[in-house]
Amino acid sequence: MAILVDFEKVRENSLEVEYAFGMGEWMDRRLLIDKQSQQASPADGNRDKSFSVAYGKILQGRQRLGQWPTRGAYQA
Repeated sequence: MAILVDFEKVRENSLEVEYAFGMGEWMDRRLLIDKQSQQASPADGNRDKSFSVAYGKILQGRQRLGQWPTRGAYQA
C-alpha cells in the first residue's frame, strides 16, 4: 500500500504553527503544533497514518532546518 502526504505551512505566530496536509491538491486537513511542547493535534481529531506522517516529517524538517518548514512531502 502506497502513501503520499503533502504538507504546507498556512499560519505561524509566536505560540503555534498550523499546517494544511493531505494528498496533492486535496490538502484539506489541518494540524496545529504548539511550539513550546512541539505537540500536535489534528483539527478533525483523526490521528491516522496521514496525520502521523505529516507531523513526523514536519518535526524532522524543524530539526534539520532550524525553523518550521514551509512545505514538504512524504512518499512510500
